Amino acid sequence: MVTLPLDFVIPDGWTAVDPGESGAVFVAVHDAPAGEFVPNITVSVQQRPDAKSIDDIAAEAVERLSLTSAGLDVLSHRDVGAPAAPGVMQLLRLRTGEGTELIQTQVHLTVPGATPEQRLVLELACTAAPATARALSPGFQRFVGSVHVRQHEGKTR
Repeated sequence: MVTLPLDFVIPDGWTAVDPGESGAVFVAVHDAPAGEFVPNITVSVQQRPDAKSIDDIAAEAVERLSLTSAGLDVLSHRDVGAPAAPGVMQLLRLRTGEGTELIQTQVHLTVPGATPEQRLVLELACTAAPATARALSPGFQRFVGSVHVRQHEGKTR
């Protein structure tokens, strides 16, 4: 797992929790009524020295999720970011083996490295039940907008 000095603002109503063995570098959860799916935000970082496009990397995320879901539909997919640091936002509908329907918003962001081999990709995801996802979407959008890589704070030699 790659870690990166990230700064971001956790939206109101969300609580950071230990990511455990999830593979994420950050996880936050939102309150939910007893027995309902607990909405979550996850942040993952991958070093991507390959030449795959951000669209291909987003497609890999869909494929990965499809292996653990009873059903998966890509509801929307659009490019975000700038040419030097391209990104993709996609909205997915997931169905669990128990029949629960979930909505996941994924944002894949490129963090260019000093060389192409040092490129990193951030995957930011918000997963919630459909009605809850709509209500939490503005907070997740603010969260995504607040994410940035902290600059080195040491002295230059």
